[in-house]
Amino acid sequence: MRFTPKTGMGAIAACLCWLGCMFTQQEAYAQQPPSNKDSETGAISGKVQQTGNKEPIPFATVALLNEDDSTVINGVAADEKGTFVLKPVPYGSYLVKVATMGFTPYFAKVRLSNERPQWDLGTVILETGARALKEVEVVGQKKMFTMNKDSIIFTPDENFLPGGTGMELLEYVPGVTIDANNNITMEGKDQVRFYVDNKPIAHTGMDANSYLNNLPSFMIERIEVLKQPPDAVDAEQALVEGRTNIRYINIITRKVQFRGYSAAVTAGVDSRRNLNAKMRFNMNMAPFQITYFNNAQYNADSSYLQRTYFPKTPGGDSSFLSQKNFRTSYNFNHNLNTRYERKFTDKEFLRGAVTLGWTGDGSNGQNNSINSNKDHKPTMLKDQDSENRRGGYRAVTDWNYFKEYEEKDKRLEAGFNFTKAGTSGRGYNDYLYPLTDDTSLQRNTQHNGSYSMRTNIHFRQPLGKGKFYDLSASANISANDNENIAKRKNVNDKELLDAPRLSSDYTSFNQNYAVNATTGKNNPKLGYSVTGRLVYNGSQSRETFAGNEFNNETYEIRTSAGINYSPWKDHRANLRFNPGVQFFNQMALLDSLRSSVPFKYTNFAPGVNFSYDYKQQQLSFNYSRNMDRPSPEQLNPFVNTTDSFNIRTGNPNLRPSFTKDYRAEYSLQVKSHSLKVGLEKQDADDIISRYTRVEHINDTTIINTSTFVNLASRRDNNAYITLNSHFFKATNNNKGALQLNINGGLRYYDTKTDGGEDGQGAVSEKFAHVSGWTSHLNVWTSYRIRVFSVSANFRYNGPRYYAQGKQEARFGSGLKGQVNLFQRKLNLAFSVENIFGSSVRNFYELTKDYEQYSNNRRNVRYLSLNLTYNIRKFNKLGKKGPKEFELGTEEEDSGPPRRR
Repeated sequence: MRFTPKTGMGAIAACLCWLGCMFTQQEAYAQQPPSNKDSETGAISGKVQQTGNKEPIPFATVALLNEDDSTVINGVAADEKGTFVLKPVPYGSYLVKVATMGFTPYFAKVRLSNERPQWDLGTVILETGARALKEVEVVGQKKMFTMNKDSIIFTPDENFLPGGTGMELLEYVPGVTIDANNNITMEGKDQVRFYVDNKPIAHTGMDANSYLNNLPSFMIERIEVLKQPPDAVDAEQALVEGRTNIRYINIITRKVQFRGYSAAVTAGVDSRRNLNAKMRFNMNMAPFQITYFNNAQYNADSSYLQRTYFPKTPGGDSSFLSQKNFRTSYNFNHNLNTRYERKFTDKEFLRGAVTLGWTGDGSNGQNNSINSNKDHKPTMLKDQDSENRRGGYRAVTDWNYFKEYEEKDKRLEAGFNFTKAGTSGRGYNDYLYPLTDDTSLQRNTQHNGSYSMRTNIHFRQPLGKGKFYDLSASANISANDNENIAKRKNVNDKELLDAPRLSSDYTSFNQNYAVNATTGKNNPKLGYSVTGRLVYNGSQSRETFAGNEFNNETYEIRTSAGINYSPWKDHRANLRFNPGVQFFNQMALLDSLRSSVPFKYTNFAPGVNFSYDYKQQQLSFNYSRNMDRPSPEQLNPFVNTTDSFNIRTGNPNLRPSFTKDYRAEYSLQVKSHSLKVGLEKQDADDIISRYTRVEHINDTTIINTSTFVNLASRRDNNAYITLNSHFFKATNNNKGALQLNINGGLRYYDTKTDGGEDGQGAVSEKFAHVSGWTSHLNVWTSYRIRVFSVSANFRYNGPRYYAQGKQEARFGSGLKGQVNLFQRKLNLAFSVENIFGSSVRNFYELTKDYEQYSNNRRNVRYLSLNLTYNIRKFNKLGKKGPKEFELGTEEEDSGPPRRR
């Protein structure tokens, strides 16, 4: 059966996006730097001295700026002797700004090209400023959004979202959508991977949701959305796999660039009876840097879930269940990080970091459930009181060594990371059945522990005339143990009894080893590269209570061969082939079958990528075929103890999925506006999907279990158009700025899903074939005049149908006003969220066993007030210059230096 939904908001969203782009045509042209490829980059060097005595100025800031709008692209800090080398710098024209406290900034225009890839500024002389920085406040203005063909950079002011978290700040990034379960998608794609300071987010000892929800928004310096991983090890894997449907979000945390310290404290309250307190402290006493931040929140009444549920029993009455949840919760997070950098020479250094973290959270909940018959007469009433407490730690050490040789482009890099984490907790659920006066009590004790280790090495050797070879290797090892022991007793029981069905106890061990070799020739006219990669992946897991075990291994041989050709000026063609072979072997032991189930596959994984660039336009075609193994979390997921009607179970019988991706896309970048139009097709077999099924314990007790299954196939066809536009206008007469950001898109989808023998319950007959339109629209605008600012936002995400139901449309809106007092040390922010009504997150699910409606009114209209106090003191090195540097000076607002 084909089901075609109807929606009108999609067309409205598209029209509004077009109108936004038309409105922003007045903005001055902002040059976008070329793509950052080895064959098209150079370097800028020089030395910074004081006027008069000619003494060097250590740690001066060198910033690379766009030539037209002076937005920061890259940067570096001078060393103790005042010398600096800024690289890699893509070919093009730029402004270079050299600045430090108490001196007049120096500007120079440079143009790097194939004829002059190295630009030496020589000795840069800085003159003492005419007025001390303490005597005048210069409020620097900058664009918050920078959009290129291959990236989006969001650089918020640290008071952009007072009292907010990294997860809330992420919603302002163009194209990002966060659903009710904190699942993050990007431009309609669910393949999103997170990094922190250019490293995988796993290196923090936390997953993406935990990290972003516990990271204060003022700890984020910028958010980068990239098409390629910022981490070198992952970039090599992405190159040979040739996948183009993944977006990489890189969180760059805020650090002190000058010697000294800075601190910020935020306290807030809102009408939902939420209290929050956040603190940040950064200190730079080179070669050591110390960063501490915490995040504490108490939530008294912010979660409201209502679920209406209709089980379908053949030949029986159509009874239903109505359920409401109320929850109070608290959580806190402490994070202490120490960084160390040892410079042996200007081209050789060692960087290290040690991070310690403590977390804790708890919740109290009330759950009221009513089971009724077809006449709406109650057959069971159930009141549930629950309490959960959890605390844990994490310890991370990360070290990186870099050496650049005298021979151009010859370098050695090595890295090591070790992460250890552990949590423990307890919980109880007290159930009361008013119709029968029965009671029951359930207690849970939890323990989770994990460790991971990664080491990598990379060596690059030039061979002359642009030729080179690269050698690299990496090893990853991780292990987890997860224990959740449940005990229960009923009204007539004298003591708590073991409840194996609600318990889990499993361990897992994962290994990954890879070696990589690349050779090629860097030439902007005609260049090439050939890469070979050998990979081994192994996973083992065992679950005690269910008796499930699995052991899977994958051997991969991956290759990549690419060529770039520039037939004319401003034209560039890139062609890359990605053939590969994967050998998969899995042995699963199922307690229910009392036998081993083997899976063996050999997968040929071809791929081809082609792109043609002309100035700021790009046309690309991509094809790839890959195999994705089931993860330990899918094979043996945690048991959910907070809701007795939704228990997650494991399925070690999962097979790997095979996916073919086809994509054609046209992109255009004009000034600060971008347009993308594309066609996508995905054919997936044995795709791994999560679904919910019904279990009847007896006539009055019904529970839901959520698990993962292999669907037989999914055929997905999409056509889309997305628009991003940013308008920035500095108003120098009142030291302010006007900013407007609009991003939106319209997508047509046609999806056919076959549940097959294993996943019949995961696909509704009504939604086995769905097609329709969905859209999204985000608008954010702000105006700042001196110390006052006001901003407004509006978000819309259109409805989307899937194989088991429908996700309803979501609206969001907000208005915020801020004032900065006492030389911007004190920030007072007042906001109202969802000013046009509640943001209800609705879901509808339908299978052959049940029908369910649910809505989560977690984000109802509310008012909030946040107060932030900033403290800064920067010590100037040298004989001249002021002793302090206050927030709001031009040097700091120009943006901190960036070095990779």
